[in-house]
Amino acid sequence: MEASRIVQIGDLLLEQVGNFRYAGIVYKITANKYNHKTAFIKWLKPPNCYRADYGYSAANIHNQRRRFDLVKTCK
Repeated sequence: MEASRIVQIGDLLLEQVGNFRYAGIVYKITANKYNHKTAFIKWLKPPNCYRADYGYSAANIHNQRRRFDLVKTCK
């Protein structure tokens, strides 16, 4: 996988929904027993489709390039 598209804690996530763009910071990442990762985001203003209890699949953030832009944390 392309390293620039792998979500990590502290990354800035920009989501495009229709004509609106939402910004948030990844604050937690969990993995289930199959190592499928889920990213949880603190939004400035959350999009209607985001549910704080479920977060977003890290695979969706990686694959949906038109919907998500990921700005990496400097280390």
